[in-house]
Amino acid sequence: MDLLERYLQAVGQYLPAKTKDDTIAELRANLLEQIDAREEELGRPLNEGDVAAILKAHGKPEVVALRYLPQQSLIGPAVFPFYKLTMVRVLPLVVLVSLIAQGAVYATSRHETFVHALVRFALSVWPSLLISAAIITAIFAAIEWARERGKLGEQWNAWDPMKLPSVQLPAVGDESPRSTFKRVLDLSLHCLWMAYVLWVPWHPFWIMGPGVFYMDSLNVALAPVWHTFYELLIVLLVVQLVMKLLAFAPGAQKALVPMKTATDLLGLVAVGMLAASSTYFVAAGAAADTQQIATVNYSVGIAFRIVFLIVLVGFMKELWKYVKHTKPVQRMAF
Repeated sequence: MDLLERYLQAVGQYLPAKTKDDTIAELRANLLEQIDAREEELGRPLNEGDVAAILKAHGKPEVVALRYLPQQSLIGPAVFPFYKLTMVRVLPLVVLVSLIAQGAVYATSRHETFVHALVRFALSVWPSLLISAAIITAIFAAIEWARERGKLGEQWNAWDPMKLPSVQLPAVGDESPRSTFKRVLDLSLHCLWMAYVLWVPWHPFWIMGPGVFYMDSLNVALAPVWHTFYELLIVLLVVQLVMKLLAFAPGAQKALVPMKTATDLLGLVAVGMLAASSTYFVAAGAAADTQQIATVNYSVGIAFRIVFLIVLVGFMKELWKYVKHTKPVQRMAF
């Protein structure tokens, strides 16, 4: 029944953790009943091809899992998991970019209070979120339309039970196997994010918004520490790009865990560099208010130190998980 367990494993990766065990048990019982009935009908034990035929008739793992999830009708049951994944990946980036832009405006403003800046951020972020969500929804609605009416539907539902991955023992920190579509989508989003970051030096308005004009009017410029941070960010994105490309290679899965730890360490170093710095903005002319710049640098420094502590705790937690599950446990003898 190895093929059956591989099928159940593929279905289980799309199920919520709270109900996963019960759902898998129910599916296993139903499929075993179908297998027994088929054996009685044929008068012999089933081979792998017979079991594969039953599983194929039962449905693609993603589609079967959706039968046990809350009913979604925004896009369509077959496309919705990928639509949801894209939303989860893109919308936080939109919020982050808006937060950085509005924070730059607040940092360079002479008269605006923190409360006013918070209200302005809350009012400005919603249009960006709505526009981004509308674009993503339109794209996936087009995919759903093409899937229902064209050859995309046949390709989307085509699958072979014999190509299901082998059963893996659960381990803390391990990721469930993802479909090729998800890996392609993840790689595409990362490439778009890299393109965005690479274009920022030529179009600073994309990340700082109106703060660019405030900095020019106040004769304020970015300190050199930001250039070093940008270079580290590019290196980090390139390493992550290599990881996402390696995800397509079946034999490279073991290398992804230490590489993820390395990228986490690089991110920690980048944030630590900002936390250790005391100068984030410098005067770009004689008319700049040095006292205001010093106040802003002090406030930004405190914020980065808090962020560094949070990132450090998260890194130590992930490092402990990695060491715990790669190094054999040795008993202490007294």
